[in-house]
Amino acid sequence: MAFEIRKSGSFCFWGDWFGRPLDNTHRCVSASLEGDLLMADFEEGESLTVYGAKEVFSDDGKFYVTDADMIVWEWDLYDEPKDDDSRRFIEYRKLPDGRIQKTSDLGSGIPEYIDPAGRNAVELY
Repeated sequence: MAFEIRKSGSFCFWGDWFGRPLDNTHRCVSASLEGDLLMADFEEGESLTVYGAKEVFSDDGKFYVTDADMIVWEWDLYDEPKDDDSRRFIEYRKLPDGRIQKTSDLGSGIPEYIDPAGRNAVELY
């Protein structure tokens, strides 16, 4: 089912900013919400997939998802030619103990762990 994300801004996933706070502005070009699966594409070729999405809220001034089982954010390296080697991802997976495991194909590849501390799973600022 088509879904609209009207808010644009910088992404924060369980309190973990993509880039520096308020450094990027992401604008949604298409989105769908089927049950608890949210998929959205953005102007610069980025994509957001939220599995097990709970309480998805969207209007002109806000966009957030209160909780999720897993979030995958994908983008092409900025200021680089777009090809198969430029695609990157960050994955956030909720563990049974409530912590969030963050993995990415950037840096060392060693997972980080985030305490969600009551923060929304996804939020645009």
